[in-house]
Amino acid sequence: MGKKVTDVGYEKSNGKQELKKHAATIHCSNSLSLLQRKISNALLYHAYKELLIKEEHEITVKQLCRLIGYQGNNHSAIKEALKELISTVIEWNLIDDQTGTENWSASSIIASVSLQGPLCYYAYSPRMKQLLHSPSMFGKIDLVIQSRFRSSYGLALYENCIRYRGLPHTKWFEMDMFRKLMGVPSGMYDVFRDFKRRVLDKAVDEVNTYSDLVVEVDCQREGRKVVRVRFKLKERPKKTRLGKGNALEEESSGVDIKKKLTTVFGLSAAQVKQLLIQHDRQFIQDKIKVVEASRLYQEGKVQNTAGYLLSAIKDDYQLPKESKDNHREDATIELELKELKKQAEEIRASYSRYREQVIHRTIDALTEQEKAQFMQQFTQFAEPAVNAILQIQRRKYKPDNVHQSPQVIALLRQFALRELDISLISLEEFVMELGDKRRAAWQKLKSYDPDHPLLRCGEKVI
Repeated sequence: MGKKVTDVGYEKSNGKQELKKHAATIHCSNSLSLLQRKISNALLYHAYKELLIKEEHEITVKQLCRLIGYQGNNHSAIKEALKELISTVIEWNLIDDQTGTENWSASSIIASVSLQGPLCYYAYSPRMKQLLHSPSMFGKIDLVIQSRFRSSYGLALYENCIRYRGLPHTKWFEMDMFRKLMGVPSGMYDVFRDFKRRVLDKAVDEVNTYSDLVVEVDCQREGRKVVRVRFKLKERPKKTRLGKGNALEEESSGVDIKKKLTTVFGLSAAQVKQLLIQHDRQFIQDKIKVVEASRLYQEGKVQNTAGYLLSAIKDDYQLPKESKDNHREDATIELELKELKKQAEEIRASYSRYREQVIHRTIDALTEQEKAQFMQQFTQFAEPAVNAILQIQRRKYKPDNVHQSPQVIALLRQFALRELDISLISLEEFVMELGDKRRAAWQKLKSYDPDHPLLRCGEKVI
């Protein structure tokens, strides 16, 4: 029968291993990698019962690996992550929900660590022990669910949502603070559309796939700028099967993958560090295999291998499915590619129609005064181009019909996107909303030829 301990920070009930983690350490600023997040939670879970009694805690490496879902016998990646936990300083603001008083603190996550044979010894600073052992607020982290996550962003979002379990939504997070909570370094993904595509959307997808929560992002804007986010929360129905998160499989040595990324693919040390924060090593290895198996790479036609790999990681490229004999005739491949390109062209045409409709609806929704002012500004903006068209194509266009020329229509679109508050999704997002068959054709073309011009994203305004 499961044991439940109250008034402390962990529970083990009905076979579940849950850590009641202080909300201040969940809502904190740090840039932990996925492996570091998992290890820090597992160490706290293991030590909590004797957190104030013992100066140093011990756990077998085997126990630690089991808690984080790590498989394998070479533990150099574990050692590297433990070293990083000592040098990683986190800061947090503990806010009293009733008075609003704010207290700032900072500390390394663990103060010391030592690996001696099969045992791992570790200790916390007095400040961390005080904070962690007497929490006024809790977020309950299921270590089994934690082991499923594939990126640090996904796990960070899960940690920052579970405190509000049972409520319809989280509080509003200011964007600057939320970026810190997600571990996004200053200066990275400053444009919200980039942050949404590369951090937020993927984190939400992971929480909804691997956890016991279903979350939906809610944005608050000031003008066209997103300034706050919060998350609507629902409990996942108990009979719903969670996504299969493969057990975390690290490289036998963290140095191997770093060396390959820098020497073979030409990534900078900063890029490698950021990749290892955002994704686990197995995911990166999978994308390396996709790149190495691509025809363009094998034929030496990839001019920018670093950019090619980063695109494969960002957009989650997949290996193309092969037939049973593992070989396809070139003629069959060419025929399939021709059909895929045809479907991609139709998708782009549909997106163009959608884009034009949204722009014209936005213009038509303006008041008469606003529309007159907008068109006056556009006339001044387009005057040089209009004069050139009237001169070069004088037989085709006159002053009364020059606005129908493709060049002027394109200029109007460009000017409207720049000057008006238009909510326009990107081509990539448009594809994701299509039916399964058309979306699959798009993804298949991407697996064959990721750099094909038809796949380039169109305009997007957030």
